[in-house]
Amino acid sequence: MQRPGFLVFGVLIAVALAGCAPFVPQGVAGARMAVEAARTAGAPERSPKEFNAAAQALRESESFFARGDAADLDFAQEFGEVAITKALSAVAAAGAKQSVDLEKAQAEARTSKQEAERARTEMERLQSQVRTAEEAARAAEARAERAEVQMAELKRQVATSSQPATPSVSYIRYAVKKGDTLPKIAARPEIYGDAGQWKRIYEANQDIIGRDRKLNTGQILMILKP
Repeated sequence: MQRPGFLVFGVLIAVALAGCAPFVPQGVAGARMAVEAARTAGAPERSPKEFNAAAQALRESESFFARGDAADLDFAQEFGEVAITKALSAVAAAGAKQSVDLEKAQAEARTSKQEAERARTEMERLQSQVRTAEEAARAAEARAERAEVQMAELKRQVATSSQPATPSVSYIRYAVKKGDTLPKIAARPEIYGDAGQWKRIYEANQDIIGRDRKLNTGQILMILKP
C-alpha cells in the first residue's frame, strides 16, 4: 500500500529537479520522468486511461520540443506539464486500484476462511452421523442375534410340544386270593379276560412272585391295565 505514495513522492522530486534544468527541456525531462515513474508504479495495468493520457501528453511535448521554434517550445513546456499532471493522476489511481484490489483479496480470503470453516463443521457433522449410523448398525446386529436365539428356542419348544406324549402307565392293585394262579387271574374279566396273558402279570411282579410262580394268599400284585 505504500509503494504508490513513494512513487508519487519520487515523481514530485523528479519534477522539482527538472525545474532546475535550463529553459524548455525541463518540461520534457520532467514529463519523461513522471511517465516512467507511473509505469513503474503499475499505472498501465491499474489505471490505463490516465496513463495513456500522460503518455500522449509526453509525446506531444516531445514533438513540439523537436521542432525547436520558440512557440513550439512553449507548447512543449505546456504539454510537458500536462503529462506530469496526468502521470501523477495515473499513479494516484493505480494506488487506489491497488488498495481496492488488496481489500478485495482480503475479503476473498475471509470468505474462503469462512467457507473452509463451514466445510470443516459439515465434515464433523457427517462424521458424527456416520458414527451414529455405525452404532445403530451394531445395535441392530445385536438385536438380530438375540432374535435368532429366541427363534431357535421357540422352534425347539414347538418341536418338543408337537411330539406325541408318552402314554401314562397305570396299574391295578390285585390281592391274591386262595386258589389263585396267574392264568386264573389273567382270565378274570376285570383283568385281561384271557388266561394266556398271565405272562404280563408275571413280568410286572416277578420280583415278588419268584421263579416258581407260586402265589401266596394276600400278596398284592401290580397288574398293568389293558
